[in-house]
Amino acid sequence: MDTVAIVGGGLAGYTVARTLRDRGHTGRIVVIGSEHHRPYDRTPLSKGYLAGEQDHASLMFDADDDPLDAEWVLGRAAVGLDIGSRTLSLDDGTSLDADEIVIATGSTPVPLAGPCGAASVSAAHVLGTIEHADGLRGALVPGATVVVAGGGFVGLEVAATALTLGAAAVTVITSDPEPLARFGPEASRAIRLLHERRGIRFVTGGRVARVEEDAAGTPLGVRLTDDTLVPGTVVVAGIGSFPNTGWLDGSGLELSPRRAIVCDTSGRAAPGIRAAGDCAAWAGDPCAHWTLAQQQAQHIALDLLAPGHTPAHTEQPYLWSDQHGTRLQFAGRLRGDEIATLEAGSVEGGDPLLVYRDRLGAEVAVLGIGQARAITRWRKLNRLPPLVAGSPEPV
Repeated sequence: MDTVAIVGGGLAGYTVARTLRDRGHTGRIVVIGSEHHRPYDRTPLSKGYLAGEQDHASLMFDADDDPLDAEWVLGRAAVGLDIGSRTLSLDDGTSLDADEIVIATGSTPVPLAGPCGAASVSAAHVLGTIEHADGLRGALVPGATVVVAGGGFVGLEVAATALTLGAAAVTVITSDPEPLARFGPEASRAIRLLHERRGIRFVTGGRVARVEEDAAGTPLGVRLTDDTLVPGTVVVAGIGSFPNTGWLDGSGLELSPRRAIVCDTSGRAAPGIRAAGDCAAWAGDPCAHWTLAQQQAQHIALDLLAPGHTPAHTEQPYLWSDQHGTRLQFAGRLRGDEIATLEAGSVEGGDPLLVYRDRLGAEVAVLGIGQARAITRWRKLNRLPPLVAGSPEPV
């Protein structure tokens, strides 16, 4: 294994490279990243970094006194892959041959349509890179009226941060009946109350048609499909993302209906080619969270060093979100038919601990707001069985 090429300079790509070096790999490692930055943590972009509490340097994974020993090809994107020869084609016309290729190209936020509908791009902000966060931070001036399209984690974090920066009004639009509806009515109610008690308004069941703008391209608000206008001088899109896999069309790699790279339980997509993070689906399971991307990347690196001898990771998928100074945590997997029971705290009090059980009564997931100790205890007691190929995708 002379050369390992890693396509993607985010968390998963960096973790593969760092783990290889930390475990003694002395061969060539090439990291190809479409951004000009070295790998950095994106989770603060909607929180501490957006609020001005963190700077660029604090986001970087590499410590100044312990730089990762790798060849960095930054500001370049992969545009093609020959899986037979394991050759990558880059957008500057060059190519790279490798013994092993790891694809960790992440995902791209879905934009909102502009005044001319789907055929135009709006002035709405998205949040996926440092530059996106810098642009949004510049727009979030005191007195701004903010409209966030999307009731998921990123949208809710941006809404909370906008208030701390002095926004005069913040409205969150979600097409679901409640924010974070996939976690059930109790969790959704608690999260909604957390925001409403601080003045954030919700428009539920609303579907975005387009962003309305003036002649200069400045947002006027968001037009819904029922023709309602939700006014706002700053519009943020938080309606999801899609895997960065378009460059793999025609490569021979199989893509899921969501356009994620289909992998086995160890991240193999083809001989000598693996994938991790947002762009991958292991045994039918999409990866959409920080900790799982990191676990996948570590597993790939260890398996490259000792093929077939790496045990499956058994930690439950885990995510967290900081909103209004309160930490929401979730661990486990939901398939959509679980029953949630309130084990501690209360919904109205804003500190519920919800345990989800499947039809057989087995605990499969937990959600807590301000319940860090209980979540930590649950994660220790509830390890994850190895993935089984062909298992249904979680909600």
